[in-house]
Amino acid sequence: MDSDRTSLEQSPWLLLGGFAVIAALVLGAIRLAGDDEQSPQAGTPATTGTTAPSADPTDPAPSTEAEQDRYGGQAKIKVPKRLRNLDPVPQAPASSGRSGSGLRLGPPADVAAPIGIPLQGRVTTAVANIPNRTSSSGFAASMSTLTAAGPDFVLLNEVGRRSTRQIASLAPGYGVYRDPVPDRSAGGVQSMNNVIAWRKDRWHLVDGGRIKIVDNDVGYLRGRPFVWDRYATWGVLQHRNGAILSVVSTHMMTNPVRAPRQPGTPAQSRLQRYATGMDQLVDAVRALSAYGPVLVGGDMNSHPHQGGWTAASRLSAAGFSYTKDRAVMYQFFPSGMETVGSREVRVSSDHPGLVTTLDLNGVGPA
Repeated sequence: MDSDRTSLEQSPWLLLGGFAVIAALVLGAIRLAGDDEQSPQAGTPATTGTTAPSADPTDPAPSTEAEQDRYGGQAKIKVPKRLRNLDPVPQAPASSGRSGSGLRLGPPADVAAPIGIPLQGRVTTAVANIPNRTSSSGFAASMSTLTAAGPDFVLLNEVGRRSTRQIASLAPGYGVYRDPVPDRSAGGVQSMNNVIAWRKDRWHLVDGGRIKIVDNDVGYLRGRPFVWDRYATWGVLQHRNGAILSVVSTHMMTNPVRAPRQPGTPAQSRLQRYATGMDQLVDAVRALSAYGPVLVGGDMNSHPHQGGWTAASRLSAAGFSYTKDRAVMYQFFPSGMETVGSREVRVSSDHPGLVTTLDLNGVGPA
């Protein structure tokens, strides 16, 4: 028996035949496994990593994943025919914003951002003026209220006393920006008061800064003269799908109809100075609109019925619509977007917070 076993082990033909049989069995198993992965079970739809876009019935469906994503990753939206040859929106690097900007009048210059494409979907913005005199507990409760529903953006006024680190700690998951360099000139006490915040899981800051919109506003507060400049903090943000949108947080000068008096003999009335400040803001918004739609929010200290100098009149003339609270808190947005919902929320302030959800409705760069 030992001699028979030895002869079988030493026969090369028998060994080769055995290997061939084993190889055939292995190849067959691999082929069957591949067929199982490619063919779903009966009654179960096939799934892929990309959801097909809702296409115009007259258009052929995109043939490749790259073609589906050519519009900045917005594969699920229907792209108008006139825009189908646009290049993809590049993913811009994240920024920490500018330092030392907005020390003189004028719109932002040399904005470092890609030009976006028309946007689809919805965004929600919370706007609030939470005065510096507010207690720490009141400020924390207000931030909790403003971020409870997870808005895309939070625009704050009168928060110069709070560091961006403190604000971020009270708004987990949000990025926070304002120019870190205060304006040391006369009236610069207001330069740190406006802050923007955004959801980091959806957006990142591409460029940001501060602009001065009113220089040396003089008036009286409780019988005492003041000199206050006014500012706006802006940010260009990019969505994770490539979309570009800018936000602006601003706090306009005290209502000149209610407080017209000025010390000395300034060349402009306070009403004229307010109107000039709004023109500065409109110029800044137009500059940012070249990259994508712009949302403006804040305490505007005026009412629509008061005349053509007001924030509502000036921005409406520039092509903006708005929502507002019962007083002077506003959310401005380009005409063409639609209001899905707008509501007041209670914060530690003499103004309610304003939360507005918008349908972007295909609005793009101006």
